[in-house]
Amino acid sequence: MKPGNSNKDLLAPTRKVVERALILPLIGLLLLIPPIARIFESDSRLSGIPFTLLYLFFVWAVLIVAAARLSSRLQNLDDREPDQETETTESTESQQ
Repeated sequence: MKPGNSNKDLLAPTRKVVERALILPLIGLLLLIPPIARIFESDSRLSGIPFTLLYLFFVWAVLIVAAARLSSRLQNLDDREPDQETETTESTESQQ
């Protein structure tokens, strides 16, 4: 660990990822509620598929991809934290 880093510097990426993970379901809810989904309601079709159906599946797929990326980041942070704790413990022990 670099001497200038503090615990706040280490927790900043964790906090951002956790906040994004908490906000993602709310964004999904907002994009899928009927008043928003009805904005895309029309008789137009793309390759014979109604545009409304394409919108719903597109939002669903984006939410799945975003959730997968966030979960992998959270997993990486969980894997990384014990190493940082031991480094912090070792550095405080060597300073004493």
